Amino acid sequence: MKKILKNISLAALSGVLGFLAFPPFEFAFLGWVCLVPLLLVVRSSSPRGTFFYPFLSGVVFFGGLLYWLVNVTVPGTVVLVLVLSVFYGLFGVIAGYALKYSMDLFLLPFAWVVLEYIRSNLFTGFPWGLLGYSQYKNLNLIQIADITGAYGVSFLLVAFSAAVFALLIRSKRKIAYVTFALLFLIAATVYSAHKSSNYYIWGSTRLSVVQGNIPQRYKWDAGSAESIIEEYRGLTRRAAEDDPDMIIWPETSYPYLAEDRDNPAGQIGALASELKTPVLAGIVFAEGDTYYNSAVLFDDKGDAIDIYRKTHLVPFGEYIPFEERLSFLRDYVDKPIGDFGKGREYTLFPLKSVTTGAAKGVRTRRANFYKFGVLICFEDIFPYVAREFVRNGANFLVNMTNDAWFGDTAAARQHLQASVFRAVENRVPVIRAANTGISCFVDSTGKILSSVESEGKETFVSGFATDNVDVHAGRSHYTLYGDVFVYFCAFMMISIFAATGLFLKRKERG
Repeated sequence: MKKILKNISLAALSGVLGFLAFPPFEFAFLGWVCLVPLLLVVRSSSPRGTFFYPFLSGVVFFGGLLYWLVNVTVPGTVVLVLVLSVFYGLFGVIAGYALKYSMDLFLLPFAWVVLEYIRSNLFTGFPWGLLGYSQYKNLNLIQIADITGAYGVSFLLVAFSAAVFALLIRSKRKIAYVTFALLFLIAATVYSAHKSSNYYIWGSTRLSVVQGNIPQRYKWDAGSAESIIEEYRGLTRRAAEDDPDMIIWPETSYPYLAEDRDNPAGQIGALASELKTPVLAGIVFAEGDTYYNSAVLFDDKGDAIDIYRKTHLVPFGEYIPFEERLSFLRDYVDKPIGDFGKGREYTLFPLKSVTTGAAKGVRTRRANFYKFGVLICFEDIFPYVAREFVRNGANFLVNMTNDAWFGDTAAARQHLQASVFRAVENRVPVIRAANTGISCFVDSTGKILSSVESEGKETFVSGFATDNVDVHAGRSHYTLYGDVFVYFCAFMMISIFAATGLFLKRKERG
């Protein structure tokens, strides 16, 4: 019984250390050692225990990380936490197998990356709270993401945990594991220092974001629609005084349904025309009987020039997977489920930026033309969505979202972590506009610039922010080649297993 209680305590400790590395606590250093207690448990566990105890770690980690999701759905939160915890359990099984057959602990970071990737893509995927995200403020480390994606940072943290574990158990190969982790850390740090100061800026545009902070209970209340429009009009007029090239509204900020047979959201078009400034707005757009969560760009003449329809919908939020068989779930989920259509195109919007200056006493006027993509709601947590926009030619990305669903919690800050990594991975700025959340500017090194705030508070406040966005030349390795690092990790994991299998067979024969 004492051993069981000890194992449960260590497993729970691993989960606690994990979520303490993330917002709201942000003890990022714990991300480097949070798996050590889990590995200690696995080392002394039965084959069943190598799954159960890490699964328990996962329940504690994801329960602590995603606590805010209960504001949307309690049963959904429970199911999601249990499903995500399975990946912790699978990691424990792999670690247990490695320890049982004296395999190299080098296997562990490769296996972790593969499991994170599967979690991020299986079915609809949910790449929230990747271990590497805990280091989102550590700009001197995370620049490797432009080669490896966020998974490379996770790899380093797991390699470090494995090295600490090897020291604690006095492994015969502890020097090798420590050396491996330190070499990877040094390489990541040197590379990050180089990338943070070596890039070519070929243009700049000035943008504004507005945060309306509309309470969720009023967003679709017919009696509040005009007051919502007036709130955004006021913020937009104030933002226009900063002379931006474009003003960005959040997801579904327009409180009416727009239809394809009309000039969609004519009130926004009229405002853009009045201010002679393009406005990008989140709108629910109807085409026939199909509704889309969309972004619409109005030019400085007030014309709606293009529309992006969200391509990655929220399962059990914006639609029900396998609707024909699972429609009964609408009667059991404690929040209404939408019925949105899925977009098929990664629309790129145009933006003209005009700068004036003086050279040798002569006034100059220069026009630059950019393209940008829009990530709606949680689309920014999916690396492949952001990468596809940039691969197609986007010079910067806009994330319009609404984190008011989750209350005044850590959800908004955790969401921001994903945007930081999308910026670094693709070497493009990410501009965030939230109904409430964190509306801010992230440059291509992941540095968080100005944000909408009031008295030091960024969430559940209304306001606007304006900043200059530098556009960099060239494309990153990650944009060009995607998740080749993950495929390398999968290859290495399979190779280590295969080599161990051959060794064991020869040992049995000998």
